[in-house]
Amino acid sequence: MYWILSNELVDEDNDADLSGAFNTNLSNDIYFDEGEEVLSIFRTEYILEHANNIGNMTDHLSIDEVPGLVFSGKLQKLLSDLNVANIQYIDLEIIDTNSGITYDNYKIANVIGLEDCVDEDSSDLTFFDDGEIKFIKKLVLNEEKISPESKIFRLLRDKSLPLVHHEIKEAIENSGITGCVFYKPEDYH
Repeated sequence: MYWILSNELVDEDNDADLSGAFNTNLSNDIYFDEGEEVLSIFRTEYILEHANNIGNMTDHLSIDEVPGLVFSGKLQKLLSDLNVANIQYIDLEIIDTNSGITYDNYKIANVIGLEDCVDEDSSDLTFFDDGEIKFIKKLVLNEEKISPESKIFRLLRDKSLPLVHHEIKEAIENSGITGCVFYKPEDYH
């Protein structure tokens, strides 16, 4: 079974809800949610705005301005221990100019790999003209189409959705990792 890893806050009252500006040494039109390796990244930074009380810095941060997942060193180590090898990690400095604190134990987690595994007959979807998924009312996966090696991947026709194998979800929940929200595909909309 596979689960969608959502990029939303677990606890809206206490978890870090960051806002700021994201910069790289390349164009700022770069994305880390296309399922492909990104080359030539040397520096990424996120400058916090209004950071007097940022809340709990969880292991999976939800940062709207960063075009990809943001994982702590603890979450990276867990995934490495589980032999998840298809994630490209890009250094990220999160800079709080008000306090002078720089959080450097986070990385952008670029999930490499796409799977074309949507069961269109059982799903309730709206598509763009190019075949990409526009809107999900009900998502059903055909797990027979998923490579057995794929423990984390993105959907071919909706690259914004990272999916993780049940084994990964269970390990995250049992390890005390914070900030991860999972949905069954059929419950996601």
